[in-house]
Amino acid sequence: MRASMLFLALPLLLPSCQLSRQAVNTQSAEAAMQEVYNTFTRAYKQADPAMVADLYTEDAYYLEPNTMIIQGRDTIQGNFTRYLERFTPGAGPDIAFEILERQISGNQAYDIGYYTFNGQRSGKFIVLWQRQPNGTWMIHADGFSGLGK
Repeated sequence: MRASMLFLALPLLLPSCQLSRQAVNTQSAEAAMQEVYNTFTRAYKQADPAMVADLYTEDAYYLEPNTMIIQGRDTIQGNFTRYLERFTPGAGPDIAFEILERQISGNQAYDIGYYTFNGQRSGKFIVLWQRQPNGTWMIHADGFSGLGK
């Protein structure tokens, strides 16, 4: 009798196990994405364009205001080089990110938020994330614009 009760209860227990596993996966994904943002912040401060570019997928897209779409990690690195070369290492811009919305679904996710320079909201962004076969999360598309102040 007990075995049959357990057998009947099993379908009720499995969904809660799945939800718990999804919550853990979401938490680990969010932690990984936060670490990417932390690395981005360190890379800006160090004025290190290679460190920034390494956060993007090999075939990533970068969408700046008033320019054509940039594609590919090497091209993105060149773009960051042109921006960051005006700073000395350790004295780069202080950038941070404020996430307003994040959605994670399988191997893809997106963030919408604001970026700040020196604690002041300076612009808005959307980042599309892609989980790599090795489990790491990388930026696959990044678009931003200023706030027009």
